[in-house]
Amino acid sequence: MNLLLEIYIHIDMDAYYAQAEQKLLKIPDDQPLCARQWNTLIAINYPARAAGIKRGMLSDEALELCPEVFLPHVETFKISDGKMIFSTIQDKYTQHNQNEEKISLRYYREESKLIFAIIKQFCGCIEKGGTDECYIQVSENELEKIEHNQFVGNLMCDIPSDYKLTEQDIQIMKASILCQQIRDTIYKETQYKCSAGISFNKMLSKLASSTNKPNKQTIILECMLPECIAQFNIKKIRGFGGKIKHSFINSEIQTIGQAQQLSLSQLEVLFGDKAQYVYDKLRGYDNEEIKKESERKHKSILSLKNIKKTFSRDTIIQSLELIIHDLTMRVTDYFEDTNLVPSVVVLHYHNVEKGSHQKSEPVYLTLPIDSFRLQIEDRVNSILNSIQDNELFPLITIGLSCRYFKPMAQGIQNPITSYFKKVIENQVQEKMSKFIEEVQKELSPQDYYNCEICKQEILKTLKDEHIDFHIAENLDKEMNPKKRRYKSQTQNNNKPQQQQVNPQIEQFMKKS
Repeated sequence: MNLLLEIYIHIDMDAYYAQAEQKLLKIPDDQPLCARQWNTLIAINYPARAAGIKRGMLSDEALELCPEVFLPHVETFKISDGKMIFSTIQDKYTQHNQNEEKISLRYYREESKLIFAIIKQFCGCIEKGGTDECYIQVSENELEKIEHNQFVGNLMCDIPSDYKLTEQDIQIMKASILCQQIRDTIYKETQYKCSAGISFNKMLSKLASSTNKPNKQTIILECMLPECIAQFNIKKIRGFGGKIKHSFINSEIQTIGQAQQLSLSQLEVLFGDKAQYVYDKLRGYDNEEIKKESERKHKSILSLKNIKKTFSRDTIIQSLELIIHDLTMRVTDYFEDTNLVPSVVVLHYHNVEKGSHQKSEPVYLTLPIDSFRLQIEDRVNSILNSIQDNELFPLITIGLSCRYFKPMAQGIQNPITSYFKKVIENQVQEKMSKFIEEVQKELSPQDYYNCEICKQEILKTLKDEHIDFHIAENLDKEMNPKKRRYKSQTQNNNKPQQQQVNPQIEQFMKKS
């Protein structure tokens, strides 16, 4: 299998939030620094990691390990007289009121735009993986002017002295030079450092970028496979979520090298018609293409807030006011960049006893932009009023998302037609509900990942927010271990469990 002339670069910012805080506060790179959200650390720079500080630690724990560490708080905002009031640089080292304030990632998104603007100066085919990473498919036109004479970066393993470079290898060599130019320009113009991977498919480029952090780039050539990826954990393979990952874990297979020992026929027993797909990926081959922003079907903008367990709708309304302002700001920014608006708004809520739920309604955003917040607010109130107290409480998380973006519907913007807006909404309510159902059916298993903590299937676009929820829950558990729900969890976890292992898998492992 040879995917000749398919060249990919994966760029990943090093501890991005921490770097952003260093830049804002003019703190030198060699100083330990952690970005703080309330009392929890969400981003750790490399000097702080060297001191033993880890993501999810509390501020006091970090100070015990490294008294000289800087712990700036991420930007927050509160609502005053219906307006968003953002925290200042002077607020970075103060305590923040979690009940009255909400986290804002505005600054990080603005800095991210600067970085991606630079990348787009070099390459045209880009897939964003978030605010701090992207995939690039490099074209031959973008490489033709580059003079090649050596690889720039770390080779994943040595090339045999008698090996003759292929045309694909030469193109990867050129791409490594281009990648270094991109990284140098990013640093020169924004002061951000990043790591990168260069190879002939997306999966390998991402594996390579994670190998020599920070501030380095790594190259994987086809001649290095499959041995050069054998040491990676099976979880590192892009696309190995859900049943595939858990099947390997349940079989006590942890590394790619261990999984490579299984033959195609053995994998067929485990994965059926997906066996060839798994077999190829284990050996470094993958045909996933770059997804451009304009081609993404399932754009979603989410804003969540964790709150102290409550039975009060007033508390929920206070939190939703913060969330609605945050969401409106982000929807407005996206509209100004793309001319697209969401067609659905979703209320997310986590009941302590009944778990996570969501309810949605169509939303009709029309000009002027100043009306976006009122229109979202109207839909949210409608959803909230439809939920009974026994379904909602006790509540610890509330959030909103906007989904299924499309061009703004025309013709509901002048004073005369706006009079009939409610009538029009009622007429299309049923149609829009069917639309939501149909779009949700389009979601494929690849759009989800299986959370190892709560075992729920979560949209990949909501992964970061879902992880943050579990971090907050763990902190609550540490501070309030006597809560009834945590006691019951502990009791269940202490019960002896018999691990069920497929005898065929066990037999395969014994053979290997």
